[in-house]
Amino acid sequence: MSNGDDASGWSEGRGPGEGLGSAQGLGSAQGRGPADSDPTADIGIGVDRSAPGVSRRRLFAWSASSAAGIVLLTAAEPAQAIGGASGAGHGAARSASRQTAARPAGASRQTAAHSADASQQTAAHSAGASQQTVGRSSAARGSTVAASTPVTTQAPPAPRAPAYRIHDLRPDAPADSIALTIDDGPHPVWTPRILEVLRANRVTATFSVVGAQAVANPELVRRIVADGHSLCNHTMTHPQPFSRRTPDQIRVEMTRAQSAIVDAGAEPPRLFRAPGGDWSPAVLAAATGLGMTSLGWDVDPRDWARPGTASIRQSLGRARPGDILLCHDGGGDRAQTVAALRRVLPLLRARGLSFVPL
Repeated sequence: MSNGDDASGWSEGRGPGEGLGSAQGLGSAQGRGPADSDPTADIGIGVDRSAPGVSRRRLFAWSASSAAGIVLLTAAEPAQAIGGASGAGHGAARSASRQTAARPAGASRQTAAHSADASQQTAAHSAGASQQTVGRSSAARGSTVAASTPVTTQAPPAPRAPAYRIHDLRPDAPADSIALTIDDGPHPVWTPRILEVLRANRVTATFSVVGAQAVANPELVRRIVADGHSLCNHTMTHPQPFSRRTPDQIRVEMTRAQSAIVDAGAEPPRLFRAPGGDWSPAVLAAATGLGMTSLGWDVDPRDWARPGTASIRQSLGRARPGDILLCHDGGGDRAQTVAALRRVLPLLRARGLSFVPL
């Protein structure tokens, strides 16, 4: 309810005194004196004007009760007229009192209802404003937290040093195991011959494949895998010195070789060997970033230089458990390598060493 719709009558411009003056008989008593009007006009209600002995000049005493608003009219004589006038006055006063009491009571109830309604509206408005304020504050806090929370990105894996021993790669490998690695192929002449020697001695090895050779000899890549050997990425073109390439060139060499090996029908290798063992932080980081482990060696008979079959055989024959051996099936004439392997592999097995692929 708005402030201009009060049903008690306060909105019509009347004050409390004017509201109470609506009762009969009280308006003349409170608002006008004997000089303003004929006093008999107000007390003549219920009086027999033909009764004898009633004089207009009689002096009347007026008594007003401020508490109840009741006007008591008293005259000296005649007694009957006084009694009738008094009864009429009392009746009018009681009627006025009831009306007066009813009006303030109704007004009070309406005012109380209005006040309660206004309080509810104010409380609702305050609650809504508080909720909006809290909402805005929460949103502001959320924005502040979101703005102040640093965005973290996953750091690239730390480059790992090349593995030079079997147990660096395979902690579960047998204690008496050694690993043979064959690099730079596949070659259409020397790779099939080496595969025959390995099969005859029940040896499994790891072939470090050059991508260009995989493109040229995909059937040999598949044969290597079919014989139970594992593969290692050995770059696309075997450039040297490899560590002097830019990081982009290093990565391209790796990724192109990986694609060539997969296109030949093999799974992507999880190992990488740098040409010539030429490692650098950029090379290690690139291999690690592509999910590959860098693979080194610790026994190098230098067969790539063709030092002679005996030299190659003697170097390989000194292998100890945990060693990773290096040989080649590509990059030139590998007849010495084939002959040395044919002699040394049975000797190593006779010493109780077992060959494991990496």
